[in-house]
Amino acid sequence: MTDALIRPIDLSVDTPLPPTEAWAVITDPVRIAEWFTDAPALGQVGSQYRLDFGDGSIVGGPVLALDPGRSFAYAWHWDGTPESETTTVTWSVEVLPDGGSEVHLRHDGWSAAGLDETARDDHEGYWTGYLDDLRDLFAEA
Repeated sequence: MTDALIRPIDLSVDTPLPPTEAWAVITDPVRIAEWFTDAPALGQVGSQYRLDFGDGSIVGGPVLALDPGRSFAYAWHWDGTPESETTTVTWSVEVLPDGGSEVHLRHDGWSAAGLDETARDDHEGYWTGYLDDLRDLFAEA
């Protein structure tokens, strides 16, 4: 089975904030808590990135890629599940022609992790809600 069989989650949010400010909203722990959950400061490639949703649900994994101010990726693995069920989340910030930013989320690796469309679709529902909250936060800025 290949990842081509289960499409990645691709979502984005536009904001009038310049890329440096949009980057801070998706990487600064204080800002992340405003729209997502408890997260650590983003470390270097190989450092652990742990998201605690406060109800015993914890996602963790190493930072896989980092281009400061532009993009980062980390392994997405739920505590208590087989290690093989690890997917990848990538965030990127692109400048828009008007000087604002597009924040893009890509969550993929479903087939390689042995997961199915239901798992992918469940995650997409949650991500959509979190990005709606991010959009609202951007609108308040």
